[in-house]
Amino acid sequence: MKIWENLVEDTEKIVPSDVQCEIKMINSTESLTRFANSHIHQNVEEEITDVYLTFHSGGKTTNLNLNITSLRSIDEVVKKALSELANNPKDSNWPGLASKEKSFDGYKSISPENPDLRAQKVKDFIDQGKSFNGAGYCSSNVSNVFVWNTDGLNSSDTATSAFLDGIFRSETSSGSSHIGHKILENIDGKKVGQEAYSIAKDSQNPQDIDPGIYEVILGPDAVSTILVFLAVYGFNAKSKVDGTSPIEINSEQFDKKITLFDDPHKEGALNFKIDASGSPKRKTEIISNGVPKSYFHTRRTSTELKETNTFHEMFGWGDSFGGLGTNLYLQPGDITKDEMISNVKKGIYINEFWYCRVLDPITQVVTGLNRNGSYLIENGKITKPVGRLRFTQSFMSSLGQGNVLGVGSENRFADSEFGEGILNVPMLHLKEFNFTGGVSG
Repeated sequence: MKIWENLVEDTEKIVPSDVQCEIKMINSTESLTRFANSHIHQNVEEEITDVYLTFHSGGKTTNLNLNITSLRSIDEVVKKALSELANNPKDSNWPGLASKEKSFDGYKSISPENPDLRAQKVKDFIDQGKSFNGAGYCSSNVSNVFVWNTDGLNSSDTATSAFLDGIFRSETSSGSSHIGHKILENIDGKKVGQEAYSIAKDSQNPQDIDPGIYEVILGPDAVSTILVFLAVYGFNAKSKVDGTSPIEINSEQFDKKITLFDDPHKEGALNFKIDASGSPKRKTEIISNGVPKSYFHTRRTSTELKETNTFHEMFGWGDSFGGLGTNLYLQPGDITKDEMISNVKKGIYINEFWYCRVLDPITQVVTGLNRNGSYLIENGKITKPVGRLRFTQSFMSSLGQGNVLGVGSENRFADSEFGEGILNVPMLHLKEFNFTGGVSG
């Protein structure tokens, strides 16, 4: 992009030779079609360009973040940074800049998706709902990232994604479905609508059941909640630095059926192939047959822990967050949804969790609620829809040895409380899950 080339050229001219400098630019075109009451009510498109600058000199570091529209002069920015450096404390864990040998050229000039196509996907969804009221969104995104530093690195990459997320509601129920893909055209709006409608229809007039420990079958969105919490609060190496991570590398902490990896090069992956240092990512084993193999490292955490960098630095999140895999895949098994249900003597099917909060990061005890489709399973059959339940459960032990009874045979991109498109997962059948309250507490 010309704007990036000009920014780099101007910066090179004015940064003093004794100052290390890194510039990151994120340019995104976000297109969104919202619908409610089974009608489209909003269609918007926004192009955003943010710039992140890091300066290091004399053992001190400073960071500046700004939108491209507020960047009047790079000369002013450099002067401000150098002034701030003088007042900053020493940065004893400065990890240095990525070397120019790690430069990656992945930029592609891609136009945003046609809004008429988003409208068609919404129509395909709504048409499946019959008399039920539909709401949700269809989005598409083209994102470009650029990284340059004074050590000679110059990297770029482009990522595209599209999502359809919808819900149908009756007077007593709701059912949701969510799907993602690199290309909007490949999203099957009818299939998403049929799933949401089926869940809403079958969960009408839910009945309250007693809290307790139940077998559960978790839909992909519920599975993604467990895994994203473990990723952010466990496998994130910043948690290890802070002493709050429960993850022990090369220990048998999870069930052997659990294999999780991060692979930006897998066909269909939605997110960038470079990290925020501009370095190429690679496939990384996170859990192999129940055994943790790696944290998500950044330059800084790998320096602090004296471990190998895994290149999971996040664009726009800064050093305080740490690292996170954004192309995560849970390896599927060989069991269909119907086969899972037939194996349950008494349990609950959970479509989705929400409002989840960590109570104890060391044990990964999390509390939250179910929503948008939950059913009681008895003797291998769904017998009735159930109402709201509160769970209080260690996500570590939920995937612990002997607690994973089955892994679904079909994967899909699922939503999570830290963003969509991060996780591609199947359903899970768990032996025990602790529900501690109902609608009254």
